[in-house]
Amino acid sequence: MIKVKIIIFFVLFASNLKAQLDVYSLSNNDNDLQTLLSEEVFGCDVNINNLSYVGNIQAIGGFSYLMENVTCDIGFGLDRGLIMTTGDINNAVGPNNDSDSGQAWNEEYEDDFLHNYLVDANLITPSVNLYDACVVEFDISSDSFFSIDFEVVFGSEEYTEWMNPFYTDAFCFFVSEISEDIDPLFDSNPVNIMETGYIINNIPSINSTNYCEIESHPIAPWTIRPYSQVFGMPGINECLYIDNQSGYNCDELGYDGYTIPMLFNFTMVPSATYHVKMVIIDGVSESWAGLDSGVFIKKSNLNTSNLFDFTWSDPEYNSEGAMVTFNNISSSLNNVYLWDFNSDGVIDSTDPNPTYLFQESGSYVVTLQVESGCNGIIETISYDLIVDSLDMFSLHDMPNSGFSLYPNPAHDELHISGPSNIENYFIELVDMSGRILHRINGFGSQSLYTIDISHIESGVYYLRINNHVNQNIFYEKICVL
Repeated sequence: MIKVKIIIFFVLFASNLKAQLDVYSLSNNDNDLQTLLSEEVFGCDVNINNLSYVGNIQAIGGFSYLMENVTCDIGFGLDRGLIMTTGDINNAVGPNNDSDSGQAWNEEYEDDFLHNYLVDANLITPSVNLYDACVVEFDISSDSFFSIDFEVVFGSEEYTEWMNPFYTDAFCFFVSEISEDIDPLFDSNPVNIMETGYIINNIPSINSTNYCEIESHPIAPWTIRPYSQVFGMPGINECLYIDNQSGYNCDELGYDGYTIPMLFNFTMVPSATYHVKMVIIDGVSESWAGLDSGVFIKKSNLNTSNLFDFTWSDPEYNSEGAMVTFNNISSSLNNVYLWDFNSDGVIDSTDPNPTYLFQESGSYVVTLQVESGCNGIIETISYDLIVDSLDMFSLHDMPNSGFSLYPNPAHDELHISGPSNIENYFIELVDMSGRILHRINGFGSQSLYTIDISHIESGVYYLRINNHVNQNIFYEKICVL
């Protein structure tokens, strides 16, 4: 079996392709934001409705990160996705030659639930106000069980001299269930599914090979930090933190500190409708805002969650040849399908599930190229398909070759006996769709040969034996238990 996957990404880059990190702004049209959420964050198999955005248009956008010739000592890790900031997305781009960069919009954001949540989490004091919010809200549902992993990187100019437990920037990803109570994990009360305690990837400890212990807090400079010299307090979740003052570890990133990619999960059940609120906020004392923080989010399984593959039926032989029905397996809608059944580079069909007549026996490489209608990803998958002229006549017409096999049904081992001195013959074990699973060239001088089939899955297969001129002289159906 041959299976080759070639993935091509269509990514919108900014004009300066020399930089490692590029950001691009969105228009005031909600369609741009919805497209970005579908293509880069949630995928195309969910339903997003009632989308709204609160914040400056320069505070939100998309990003792409070129992995070639990376100069970061500790990699940024995310290739593209959504960026949300408390200031300007352009301040996220290096070189990091300003330790206090930021954009103050000085727009107060009133949200009692969020304010109380941050107070209860000991990130701000009750007298602190919320400013320069970047808020994305929408309803989301899925027609089937849907599990999605997000990779998240948080960066901030508050590192390290401005870290404090009284006012801080913070990022939250709230999920609640609306309408009926279908999902037992959620109800009408919002839950921040991106607290550090919900991280699902294993994080190695800084000073050992053991995995670090993570305290559960909202994502903020005060909850993911090194030792605080200002307050003389030990670090918290320090294994998540990467120091980047003066671009120490990644000069392509404009923040003085950032996190390693943190992995979070959100699972939806069918018929449930959820409300999502993604918010990054600046906790401000005495009405002064300005130091930027930003969060980068992408769907971690963007390249693999959409299944691109195909299967095919057993050939149906008639006087004209072998008819085979192909079925694509794709979890995305609105795809473009391009089929090449005979390796001539010519597209033979654009049907999602075509039928093709092979008029001659032989080995064919069948190729399916799929272009996702969601994100433009192109994948090419190829399989070997055997069309055997043997099946065009009855097995009862097979000449007596002196071969036999036992036991049948078989388990673990299959024994083949035949005439002596049969080194010029070879054996092929073939599944019902024509894939060659096992091939042996030459028996040697023995008249009994044993095949190990312990690794073969249970099912029905064919065993065939060809002579030195590739003429089939034995063909029998076997059952593997």
